[in-house]
Amino acid sequence: MRQRTTLLPGRAAAWLLGFALLLTGFQAAAQQDPPGRVGRLNAHQGAVSFSPAGDDSWYEVVPNRPLTTGDRLWTDRNARAELYVGSSAIRLDEQTSVTLSEIDDDTARITAAQGSLQVRVRDNLAGQRFEVDTGNLAVVIDAPGDYRIETDPASDTTRVAVASGNVTLYGDGGESMPLGAHQQITTSGRNLAAANGAPVRPAGEFDRWVAERDRIEDQSISARYVSRDVVGYQQLDAYGDWQSDPDYGNVWYPRGVDAEWAPYRDGQWVDVAPWGWTWIDAAPWGFAPAHYGRWARIGPRWGWVPGRPHARPIYSPAVVGFVGGGANPNLPIPGGRHGVGWFPLAPGEAWRPGYHASQRYIDEANRAALMQRRGGRSGYANPQTPGAVTIVPTDIFGRGPVARRDLIRVPPDRLVSVPVGMGAPIPLRGDRPLGPFGRPATMLPPPAFQARQHQQFQQAQQMQQAQQQIQQAQRQQLEGQQRATVQAIQAQQAQQAQQFQNVQRQQQEVQQRAAAQAQQMQQLQQAQRQQQEAQQRAAAQAVQAQQAQQFQQAQRQQQEAQQRAAAQAMQVQQAQQLQQQAMRQQQEIQQRAAQAQAQQMQQQQQQALRQQQEMQQRAAQAQAQQMQQMQQQQALRAQQQMQAQQQMQAAQQQMLQAQQVQQQQAIRQAQEAQQRSLQAQQQQRQRLGVPGRDPNQQPDRP
Repeated sequence: MRQRTTLLPGRAAAWLLGFALLLTGFQAAAQQDPPGRVGRLNAHQGAVSFSPAGDDSWYEVVPNRPLTTGDRLWTDRNARAELYVGSSAIRLDEQTSVTLSEIDDDTARITAAQGSLQVRVRDNLAGQRFEVDTGNLAVVIDAPGDYRIETDPASDTTRVAVASGNVTLYGDGGESMPLGAHQQITTSGRNLAAANGAPVRPAGEFDRWVAERDRIEDQSISARYVSRDVVGYQQLDAYGDWQSDPDYGNVWYPRGVDAEWAPYRDGQWVDVAPWGWTWIDAAPWGFAPAHYGRWARIGPRWGWVPGRPHARPIYSPAVVGFVGGGANPNLPIPGGRHGVGWFPLAPGEAWRPGYHASQRYIDEANRAALMQRRGGRSGYANPQTPGAVTIVPTDIFGRGPVARRDLIRVPPDRLVSVPVGMGAPIPLRGDRPLGPFGRPATMLPPPAFQARQHQQFQQAQQMQQAQQQIQQAQRQQLEGQQRATVQAIQAQQAQQAQQFQNVQRQQQEVQQRAAAQAQQMQQLQQAQRQQQEAQQRAAAQAVQAQQAQQFQQAQRQQQEAQQRAAAQAMQVQQAQQLQQQAMRQQQEIQQRAAQAQAQQMQQQQQQALRQQQEMQQRAAQAQAQQMQQMQQQQALRAQQQMQAQQQMQAAQQQMLQAQQVQQQQAIRQAQEAQQRSLQAQQQQRQRLGVPGRDPNQQPDRP
């Protein structure tokens, strides 16, 4: 667990800048998903002002605007506010300023510049971090419970009281202190030094207001049907009713809506970073149904289907589909103009954001809300539902609240062939209009506090600009490395392809030589067969000639002729045997030659394959060694930065120890000087004849 996150102000900006520079080395080119968790101003009394991230001005608040990293809140005199981040509640007393320093899926870090706030953490914090920072310490909440944190920048003190649960306090110099249930401490400075004589505040109106808010939350009916991490579920109890439906399960129906009302009709589109176009509903209950779950038309009414109650919800800027979607609006409306329309997604229909996001983010956003489609239908259900699509001219979109006079009515059958997209076809204008809360706030923080806020705002902007420059430089460096790697891989692939072509060419040449040798062998065998046939014909002719001569001879030579014929027949047989033996020897020689050639060709192929495999292995080993060297260099740089930070901390501790030694020496010197002064006075009295008096002796009574 890290010891500190942020301390105000002074060294905080420099510390944050160094930490940001360290992190950007590992995340420069990473495309992060938007956070799946946001905050919401759930309730407020009196004048509460709001300053959005990236803006140094203060505006009046509207509860349904999502609050995220960098947003600030100020409660003026006699004002209170209740802020929810997931299932955790942060209650602000009067004249309190907080900044949402970091809000994402796993971290909630609130910076309290001044005032009093009460934090109630309901769920287990396994794998998450909840932290409250003040001007002189950081409070890391370790368990569910109730906590009070009060900070006074004028006296440089912070009071932390734990009603239930436990926390760990961290000082600026690395000091830490655990605090359990029914414990409290008031610290002064930045090193967890206890403030002497700090009074214990009695319970007041703020405590009673907090207790009432806790009671309302504990008795919520909607908490039975939705996860408490669904931001804004508390308003559903007072403005609607829950009923069970055989197709959709538990369904919430709003009360007091007219017959022409449809989801995402009363409100406006606002550009909220980092999501872009975000729906800000005008109804006090409109936050949860606009950013979680799905809407279904059940009979004559619209009902909100929250989805699975035990799955962690993921915030969406608006769960709608856009008709006339695509790169440009292409929905014709009367008057020769173009319009843009949107409709609520129905249960079972997947939502995809119009901004860049990973598949993991999209799957988690849909997992909590998706269920079986009704009737096994395909496509989108609500575009063909009468009155479900809200259509306005493109020049009206994002310019303010949607007015009933601006609505364009189009028959549902004309929307059948119109494409549907998940992203608004209207490009962001870049000015990020603030809508109804764009009115300047009437009650502002004190001028001194605004000056500190302005200084912190400028420091944050400088840090952000520096971080962006570093990210851009690292992105360019990474792109250059990627291009070089791609070029090296392409060159290696080209070299491997050339080598493979050479091997194939060698194999073809070997095959051609083998084919030529086989053809020569076939021609030799054919010539041998022809020679055998000629020899057989010559032998037959010789026999016939001998037989003709024998028939012409006299009978007396018949026996001799027969003997000669027998001798000749024997000679012919021997000649044939010799010829057959010669043919067998020649065939054996040819077979051995063919086998030798085949073995030679196979050895050449195997040798070529081995060479190719060795080249691939050498290339893979070189690439692995290059990657390992890059990882070692990154780890070495991170280790060097950690060592530098540890050296800085050791130097600070040495300075503190030196200061303590100097203070102790000064005290000893003062005591020795006082003793010498007393001894000098006593000696002077003795010289003057004035008797010395025991300091413990009582004065004489008259």
